[in-house]
Amino acid sequence: MAKTIDGGELCVRTLKNAEVKDMFVLHGGHLDPIFQACLDHDIRLIDTRHEASAGHAADAYARQTGRVSVAIATAGPGYTNILTAITQCYLDRTPVLFIIGASPLRDAERWPLQGGLDQVAMAKPVTKWAMQITRTELIPHLISHALREAVDGQPGPVLVEIPIDVLFNKIDPAQAPIPDSILPLSAPAPSANRTEEAIAALLKAERPAIICGGGMLYSKAAKELREFAERSGIPVYSNSKGRGMIPTDHPLCGNAHTNIKVAEAAGVGTPDVAIMLGARFGMFTEPGMLGPGRIPADDCTIIQVDTSGPEIGRLRPAHIPVVADCREFLIAMLDKTKETQWPDWSGWSTAVHGLSQWHTNAFDPAIQKTNLLHPYEAVKQIVSVLDEDTIICADGGEASIWADMAAYAKNPGQFMTHGYLGCLGIGMPFAIGAQVANPDKRVVVITGDGSVGFNIQEFDTMVRHNLPVVTIVLNNKAWGMCVHGQQSMYGDNRLVVTTLADARYEQVAQGFGAHAEYIEKAEDVGPAVERALASGLPACINIITDLEAQMGDTTGEKITKATERDGEIEMPYYDNLKKN
Repeated sequence: MAKTIDGGELCVRTLKNAEVKDMFVLHGGHLDPIFQACLDHDIRLIDTRHEASAGHAADAYARQTGRVSVAIATAGPGYTNILTAITQCYLDRTPVLFIIGASPLRDAERWPLQGGLDQVAMAKPVTKWAMQITRTELIPHLISHALREAVDGQPGPVLVEIPIDVLFNKIDPAQAPIPDSILPLSAPAPSANRTEEAIAALLKAERPAIICGGGMLYSKAAKELREFAERSGIPVYSNSKGRGMIPTDHPLCGNAHTNIKVAEAAGVGTPDVAIMLGARFGMFTEPGMLGPGRIPADDCTIIQVDTSGPEIGRLRPAHIPVVADCREFLIAMLDKTKETQWPDWSGWSTAVHGLSQWHTNAFDPAIQKTNLLHPYEAVKQIVSVLDEDTIICADGGEASIWADMAAYAKNPGQFMTHGYLGCLGIGMPFAIGAQVANPDKRVVVITGDGSVGFNIQEFDTMVRHNLPVVTIVLNNKAWGMCVHGQQSMYGDNRLVVTTLADARYEQVAQGFGAHAEYIEKAEDVGPAVERALASGLPACINIITDLEAQMGDTTGEKITKATERDGEIEMPYYDNLKKN
């Protein structure tokens, strides 16, 4: 009689064949066959203290490696806990396979433990593909299919639910062969006509620009981007997911795409032709969160490159739509422009790069006026002692923006922060994923005191798994963005549910076995970071910062209630309403 194996063994053999090396999990008995098989197949399990953390860590791991990552959660509350992470992956287009446990198929409609809810139906609106596996022999086939779905075309999360009876059941392995080839071997290339149209539009431009987004991460096109930018002389901006595609100090780097507005305000001008490389239009380009006006301006010719046809032209007309992988597009552009004589855009690109660090001294007047440590001064001191390969995970409403200004990115994925979900608490889980993916690099979290409270228990995960992440809390004893929003909209005497206690977060970390520091002065920040890095332990540095420091204020003036605009009803985060 042939030796039988269970569903967990089939699952892990399939994942091993897809070159999965690490998985982010939280234990649940429904899933023990998978965990036991991982012991035999040398797949590392990083078990977190909350399922959401496992999901966010897998999200970061995928961004760091450019490959599908895996997160596993048990049935019922394990699944509902990880649903936020699934949603973030969906909105940010991150390829993660979520494997979820479930009660036995035989107990449908019998109110079993952690059953009674349709997990697959809940997942479908926030995944590319979701499926329940109903027979053990289908596990290799459906896991393989899920992995392909995650990376085919527009990347994104996929979900497989495996009921406990399907997972524990044993069958002859001959009934369930493992596919030899699991992941796609090629990426879509642009048509010759579209490439020629893009070149023609660029040659007519006075102020061309490239704007990189998350699509560049998974196409792994940094080398081709740099070669094309240097050949053509076109400056490169990026959103947060595209940071590091070209180093911050490169003469063609414009850094954050929001600096396009800085260039406009400085009189330098804005792009008249822009290549959107895997970057989408939405909250980071449209009126609302970033104030009035679009990025780039409405009169800009848009060359939009994306693997998803429906994404092209979704919010703005794409004058030259290119359904293709970013790397394949750049390869085609390099091939077609070997003999091209590009215009001299050096004046434009020099001005763009010159404004990329506009904030370096801009906050000096505000820093002089604050009673406590200004958060921008704190992040400058932090970054000054980090090596150029350090990965920064930024978290928090305002803390992440201060970090975004000061951070240096030499390589793709070196700066990670919030996306479309605006999910607070991602910093520590992101750092776990980044550190597992990059064991030879240092990983630093810069977070607010509000955000650190969501997943502060993950200091335990870092200690147990020997992940020497340094977590730095900018502690202004409040939900800073919310306080400043209420002060502006309602006045200083109308603050409600936006202040926090004077908490000693570093002592919590120390209780888990981490290195701890408490800092109040600017001159102590750098040495504290250096001590934390040298400790070889996970660490927490609690830095007291001034709540009166606010985003965009370079003068240090106290916030006053804003004057109402005629014909408008003010709202936070979004474009204002028009009065009837």
